[in-house]
Amino acid sequence: MSKYILSLFILVLPLIAKADPLEITIYAFRNSSDHQSKTYSYDVIVPKEISLVPSVNIVTNGTKGQNSSTFTRGTNSNHTLLTFNGIPIKDHSTTGGADDIGQHNIDGVDNIEIIKGPMGTVYGPNSIGGVINMITYPNEENSIEHIIGSNNKNKTNIKLGTNFDNQHILDIRLSLEDSDNISIQNGDEKDPYKTKDYIIQTESFFNGKILKTAIMQTDNFAHIDGSSDLANYTSDWTFNNQYISWQNNNSEYTFNNSDHKRVYNKSGTKDIYNSNNKTLLARHTFTKDNNDLTLGTEQEISNVDFLTAIDGYTSSVDKERTNHGYFMNYDGLFDNGVLLHTGIRYDTPSTFDNIYTYRVGAHKNGVRLSYSTGFKSPTVYEMYGQNNYGFVGNSNLIPEESKTYEIGYQKNGYNFAIYKTEIDNLLKYSSNTYVNDTSISHIKGLEFDYTGDWFQNKFSYNIAEDGTGKVMLRRPKVVNNTKFFYNEYSLNINYYGEHKDIDASTYARKDMSAITTVDLKYSKNISSFDVFATLNNVFDEDYQKPDGYNQLGRNFEIGIKKTF
Repeated sequence: MSKYILSLFILVLPLIAKADPLEITIYAFRNSSDHQSKTYSYDVIVPKEISLVPSVNIVTNGTKGQNSSTFTRGTNSNHTLLTFNGIPIKDHSTTGGADDIGQHNIDGVDNIEIIKGPMGTVYGPNSIGGVINMITYPNEENSIEHIIGSNNKNKTNIKLGTNFDNQHILDIRLSLEDSDNISIQNGDEKDPYKTKDYIIQTESFFNGKILKTAIMQTDNFAHIDGSSDLANYTSDWTFNNQYISWQNNNSEYTFNNSDHKRVYNKSGTKDIYNSNNKTLLARHTFTKDNNDLTLGTEQEISNVDFLTAIDGYTSSVDKERTNHGYFMNYDGLFDNGVLLHTGIRYDTPSTFDNIYTYRVGAHKNGVRLSYSTGFKSPTVYEMYGQNNYGFVGNSNLIPEESKTYEIGYQKNGYNFAIYKTEIDNLLKYSSNTYVNDTSISHIKGLEFDYTGDWFQNKFSYNIAEDGTGKVMLRRPKVVNNTKFFYNEYSLNINYYGEHKDIDASTYARKDMSAITTVDLKYSKNISSFDVFATLNNVFDEDYQKPDGYNQLGRNFEIGIKKTF
């Protein structure tokens, strides 16, 4: 009963609290204040640049339309949390808890905020590696864009925006894309895909407060392959999301409902995965002088069910899970220029013991220091699933837990960070179930970014080892992106270093060679038209990433956008 009373108190707190009137500035970041971000590493990028952030390694089983995994700072693929305007949109029906960012239409959002390192005190579970936050801002732009490219690629983006009485904004976005694609497995059959996405957003201003709404839907249909070329194997992935938020500078009440449905069809036999997640977030920041204190609560209800039947493999889950989270964050700016951040969050999940996460950070003259903890919840499949080969879930599993230490420096276009992460209780498969590993995994690395007038370089070095000292898969030590830009032209040189992988045929560990690709881009604004062209993989590198899954060779895109 006490947790429900605490939830109610935090929900009504902004209604009874008095705060000094402030100029309205709505932040997409889910922080106690705009100061907090100075104490951790992050990037805010346009969606097309997500592949240029070296510490965020997205590995897709082939080209667009296929399954993808995200490795942030060398952590596992299920350690990065996806959010929409700060609210988790996790697909809880995945067996291992990994979200597939490749299925989301990131071109439909305005910016992507990438937070590196644990943010459990703010975002709660499943953010050991970091957070990828997709941000939208309704605006009045009206535009139509069409792109053609290799493999009969066609893409159309339409955006309509209008402002009523300078108080209400309506923003509608539609995207359609299809391509013949290539054969992912060197077979005779190509693996085409079709995507359809829309976002309808509103933003209304009422006496210093803002009401924001967003309705999203994504439909992705693709031909997929397993470990060999398959002619009658498809995936149909649908994502629906409804978001409503009442905000001002100090308070936020947000409700979000997200639905994931994945249907895999092989010659008429289907695997069906469903996930629904309802989230209520309430927070209020008390501000006095240079001190900010935020109290908040996040209530989540998740429902998961799936049933598989392809190739005679039957597996099922049908489970509801709840989590009540309570958090407090403080930021203080002292007279000597030191910024201090402290945070704590208490989560009370229904399927395992309650857990605390902590964060302490400091900043002065561009130097930042932090210590943070995080945790990843076991999935409902890992705890309660079963299959016809003897697997039975382990209801006694406990969360994976992490500790991360970081020191960084950012000033005059330079950004440098050194970090170390320890992960305890990692899940592993043993004797027809999952168990928590008693050994500790160690990850350490550094990042270096520089942005100048005509040159940009992003470099990361990472060593990720499990508790036995074995190098973790698909995590190269070195990743580097170099970008040169001059007037309408830009040149990208992308280096993806040597790494370990699993042989697609023998399933043994194998060494993968480094890959270097070069992309050339041109863009020019002519009156109200934007004309652009891209030649990717200029030297036609033939490579697989991961092993057994082909990537595009030399390919091009040409597009035009009309703004009116």
